[in-house]
Amino acid sequence: METISKNTRSLGENLAQAASLSPYKIALVEGEKRKTFKELDEMATALAASLQELGVRKGDRIAIYMRSSIEFVVSFYAIEKLGGIVAWVNPNYRKTEAEFILRNSETKGIVIFRDWDGYDYLDAVTEMKENLPHLKFTVVVGKGDGENIWSFDDLLKKGYGRSFSAPAIQTEEDLAMLIYTSGTTGRPKGAMITHFQAVNAGLEYSFGLQATSEDVFIGVLPMSHSYGCGSTLIQPTLLRSTLVLMEKFDVEKAFQIIEKERVTLQLASPTHYILELNHPKRSQYDLTSLRAGLIAGQVAPEGLITRVQKEMGVYLTSFWGASEVGPGLGTICPYPSPLEIREAFIGKPIAGTVVRIVDPATRKEVPDGQREN
Repeated sequence: METISKNTRSLGENLAQAASLSPYKIALVEGEKRKTFKELDEMATALAASLQELGVRKGDRIAIYMRSSIEFVVSFYAIEKLGGIVAWVNPNYRKTEAEFILRNSETKGIVIFRDWDGYDYLDAVTEMKENLPHLKFTVVVGKGDGENIWSFDDLLKKGYGRSFSAPAIQTEEDLAMLIYTSGTTGRPKGAMITHFQAVNAGLEYSFGLQATSEDVFIGVLPMSHSYGCGSTLIQPTLLRSTLVLMEKFDVEKAFQIIEKERVTLQLASPTHYILELNHPKRSQYDLTSLRAGLIAGQVAPEGLITRVQKEMGVYLTSFWGASEVGPGLGTICPYPSPLEIREAFIGKPIAGTVVRIVDPATRKEVPDGQREN
């Protein structure tokens, strides 16, 4: 595997590299649909060609406001190939939250599903338009028409066999995405993530799991979120691993996918694992292919990591991260680490990250090796 210091390719270039090295390896699985790395790269290139014709240029902010899907992944890499900046909008957001991000990011275009989970995204975006002066076009998966509304499938078909003008990307300087923070203490702020940050954070996740091209990931996390973006959207492409997509988490559906696709890695939250541990039908499924996983997003309940290892046979470790250090990863335990270490600690700083720990009362720095009383 490449080391952190040597991978200076952009996100789009890393997909092209995967397609070149492993063209017929399955990259994505969504239900019965399967796409190889070659097919994924061709789709992203085709969409990029059509988006460039619509006026997308390097530095333009393009929002992705959709559920996990093949179209989601294609849109992401198409935008990155053009040097665009993805503005992530969680598909569970409704008008108020979504409109703030679209306005604040000065989004030029947006990619959506017409509807999903009982919500009409096209109607919502149409209602927002009068408050979004920078929004020039909408790309829709599914039925939809109107001024400056384009069909995803039509753009894809139109772009096949065509090339686009690829901009020069300075990976340590040029932004790849804006990840909006939760805004628990105020309005959300867009964390500015470069290509270099995104690629190298994606690689660092693999060191906590010893993930390789032989692994199969299950996508239980929302990929518009910092954690899901780095670990599930970006990491498998860098490793040339297979990603099995879930549009929405459901415990028994996850069991079915793990059994059918022989999933080896599940990156999730503590809640996902708690739900799986306590599900009455868990013993009815063959989950023995699952070898390792990560958890983050909240402090792991005491004993959870031990219980997952003993009851599910899964090497589990937690980590700490934040959107701003991203996407998502700040500290992690190197693989393999003893169970007692993984139960008590969230790891060491990843390459390029400096961590300072202070006493919450005195604000004085705490020396290495000191544990809380």
